[in-house]
Amino acid sequence: MENFSQFSPWNFYQKFGFRFAFIFFILFIVLLDWSTNSILSNFYYNGNLAEFLDSVISWTGKQLFDIQYTIISPYDGQHNDRVYIYLLYFIMAVMGVLGAIIWSVLDRKRTNYQKLYYWLTVMVRYYLAFTLFMFALEKFFKIQFPDLGYYTLTEPLGDMSPMSLAWAFFGYSYGYNVFMGIAESAALLLLFRRTTTFGALLTMGALANVLAVNFNYDVHAKMYPAALFLMAFFLLLKDLKRLMQFFFTGQAISLPVIKAPVIKKRWMNISKMVLKVLVIGYFTVFPVMDYIGYKKSSVERSKAKSEIAGVYDVDTFITNKDTLSTDNPSRWKQIVIGDKMLEAARLSGDSIAYLYVSVRDKELIVWEDQKELYTKMQEIYNEQGLDIYPKMDSILIARKIESSLKFEFPDSTTLKLKGMIRSDSVFITAKRKPLSMKNFRLMKRRFHWITEAAYLH
Repeated sequence: MENFSQFSPWNFYQKFGFRFAFIFFILFIVLLDWSTNSILSNFYYNGNLAEFLDSVISWTGKQLFDIQYTIISPYDGQHNDRVYIYLLYFIMAVMGVLGAIIWSVLDRKRTNYQKLYYWLTVMVRYYLAFTLFMFALEKFFKIQFPDLGYYTLTEPLGDMSPMSLAWAFFGYSYGYNVFMGIAESAALLLLFRRTTTFGALLTMGALANVLAVNFNYDVHAKMYPAALFLMAFFLLLKDLKRLMQFFFTGQAISLPVIKAPVIKKRWMNISKMVLKVLVIGYFTVFPVMDYIGYKKSSVERSKAKSEIAGVYDVDTFITNKDTLSTDNPSRWKQIVIGDKMLEAARLSGDSIAYLYVSVRDKELIVWEDQKELYTKMQEIYNEQGLDIYPKMDSILIARKIESSLKFEFPDSTTLKLKGMIRSDSVFITAKRKPLSMKNFRLMKRRFHWITEAAYLH
């Protein structure tokens, strides 16, 4: 193998920064974003890493920051900016600094980390490539931003949250989803050393757009794309000076490809190439197959709800044999079924109840406050452990956190609901509004080559 000690010596700041980045990036990939890697995901759940991490986060929150409420841990693939995530970033940063200090003391005679730097770039390159590719698949299969449904189309613009406005914008156009997916797929260029710099520039551009949207539309994931952006920037650091010269001085600049360890044995080179092909194949082909299956099941669920999908105006709302008036804030005003993004009941008091509709069981699960629901789920998980999730709904209903209503359709337009909401018996009748998706102006107005005047209404 090549003698990496022949490279120029690094200064103290370069070595300390590398040590910190090495520790932090590994912790980030293993502890925070295990969802993109089935191997790490199994290790997280089946190797007791989840329980260990939850206990560390809980102790840190209570002892160092005096957080007395329940800290909600993320589930697979979730990147919400919860307190849990901020505490995890804090722990990773502290471990990175302390680890870099200890490493600096123990390895103070080292002149550079060129070889270890190469392997760190390999890990970051592959991680970014596969992660961004998964987000691209979300766009190609239109899962992250689903088609507009009845809830979005009937919601007044002024009543939308910034995030729902952004989701409506992206959900309207499949063509724009494909464009975003192609931009994010450019991260696959990071899989090859010769295209790393170009891939890092394109990846930073795609992530800059994500950051702009997430920060300006109050999207729930802000820190995660920021960390990915820093990873892509890390890959550019070695070429940063040359890029500045190229863009701002007009000088002829070459971008040397990062040197890989030279392997002289033929069988090891062949094994390396085979391993690379297998890794790339595994993390590209299997996710595509997973998304095909998910999309198929999503279409089947939509078909199952197609006959009952729509907006229903509530005629009567009876609680404990008491008929609530239309101005009662607890009374339901409308029920929206079959929306891919949000099934919900609009209340008279300018709030909503969230719904999950099971056509097979003719059951409608109701909950009101998302934060309360997640908090109670976390408390149940803390009590009973990982295996509790298959039984979670029945426990939540028993504890009056979720509610169950049975529904029936006496005719094609009438919906009847009967059951309990928390401790109250409820009987609801509602009539389906004669709405058609294709009749909304937003859905009728499509692309036009010729537009004589701006169509703003």
